[in-house]
Amino acid sequence: MATSLTTRKGGIGMNLPTATKLNIPLPSKQCSNCSGHAPSFLHQVRHLGILRRLCTACVLRLHPSSFCPVCFAFYAGSPPHPSKRVACSNCCSIAHSHCAGDTLLTSYLCPPCKDSSFSFFPLRDNKIDKKLAIALLCASKIASSSMGKAVTVAWAEADRKVREAALARKRAREALEHLVVLTRKEKVRKENVNVVPAKIEELDMEDGDGDVDLVRHIEDSLVKADD
Repeated sequence: MATSLTTRKGGIGMNLPTATKLNIPLPSKQCSNCSGHAPSFLHQVRHLGILRRLCTACVLRLHPSSFCPVCFAFYAGSPPHPSKRVACSNCCSIAHSHCAGDTLLTSYLCPPCKDSSFSFFPLRDNKIDKKLAIALLCASKIASSSMGKAVTVAWAEADRKVREAALARKRAREALEHLVVLTRKEKVRKENVNVVPAKIEELDMEDGDGDVDLVRHIEDSLVKADD
């Protein structure tokens, strides 16, 4: 971008270039599971170790054990007591006993398993009633919990990598110290002089010994890495 000079009433002014508009791609408004478009209700979820953008219906469908499929109560990792819940005989969905109704507990089917066309969030004309609002809130809680766990996993992974890097530097330094000893011994052997292995600071670095210079270079690199 070039600038230009202009004169105004005997004065000199500068025409500054206008800022270039950045073409930043917007997040996709398409659910990564069902490919449906839900511009207003896409949730960021970590599912099976992968960050995905899911619509409300898919968040609920992919987390059947996290909530009651009837009243949309979010369990937050603490499902109802076994005496107060019933499990779907076809999937891992868990419902409150009182929500399951009078169905036989041994053959209970959650709504999605009972009807393949069932949707937890049948949004029509962008109108949300009370039931859809409760379902949306439940999906939001699931997504929030999922991303919270993702943060915990990310911190643990970062901590592990830091510890691994520190261990690698420690081993590299030990290898360098061993190399210093071997280099000194080789130099002594060549000179046929009995000299006790010394630290690198005690070595004569002005004799043009290529091996010692190499050791010094490696040690300097390690020091910079520690900084």
